[in-house]
Amino acid sequence: MKRSRLQETSIEVTVGAFMFMVLLALGFFTIVLSRENLFSRRYELDVVFQHVLGLRQGDNVFVRGVDIGKVKALHITPEGVHVLASLEQPVTLREDYKIEILPSSVLGGRYLGVFEGSEDRPLLPEGSEVRGVTPVDLLDEATRTVQLIKKGVEEGKIIENISAAADGVRKLMARLEEGEGTLGKLLTDETLYKNLQDISANLKDITARVNEGKGTVGRLLSEDDTLYRDLSDAVAAVKDVTTSISEGDGTLGKLTRDDELYEQAKLLLNDIRAAIDDLRETTPVTTFTSVFFGAF
Repeated sequence: MKRSRLQETSIEVTVGAFMFMVLLALGFFTIVLSRENLFSRRYELDVVFQHVLGLRQGDNVFVRGVDIGKVKALHITPEGVHVLASLEQPVTLREDYKIEILPSSVLGGRYLGVFEGSEDRPLLPEGSEVRGVTPVDLLDEATRTVQLIKKGVEEGKIIENISAAADGVRKLMARLEEGEGTLGKLLTDETLYKNLQDISANLKDITARVNEGKGTVGRLLSEDDTLYRDLSDAVAAVKDVTTSISEGDGTLGKLTRDDELYEQAKLLLNDIRAAIDDLRETTPVTTFTSVFFGAF
């Protein structure tokens, strides 16, 4: 029996209503999962980069660590790559602002990081072009670093220098094994070893004697402080003598302090010098007179 036209129409309406509900639910869950509110006001931020290093549409935008939007579109122009970001709230950029593309994880992914600037800096003039910091590809930088190191190794002959140094060390070790040079003799000559043992034994014996209080050094270091007190008394006596001389006590003190004694000693020395000179001058005449009268 053929279905009536009314039945076919009701089935089509039911299927259409079901598909509409499915599409409506799909749209609702899409909006919920994307965390976008179609009825809220959006703010756009256009940033120009030299290159975006794999930034994609839909990547997050962070300000002060807070996710406030997503990358809405990217398009290339002669002055660079324009990144259009859709934000849930406006950002106030100052003259020292900084906008950069940062990795979201070690496994990949990017996000747009916005630093608005310092509070004490002037606001960015309205209508100014906003430019982002050129991102750095860590993998590319590592590759370039390895290439530079390889080039330096090849051009600087580092490997050849290391080989030459290793050859020099090998020759030095061979000479040491053969007993050449002072160090080689120390390593191979048993006589030097025995001499060092004897010296060590002598030092050990001297140390033991010192510890036992034998000899002058041992007595000075021993617990018996008789010698120490004697030395202290001698030093104190010398100090007293020097103090007495400094204060003008005694003959030496007066000689160092009394100017009159100094002048008298000076005159006495002058008289002695004059007497010696006179004696030298009269000695030839006396000798000649004695010889002449002695002849008769």
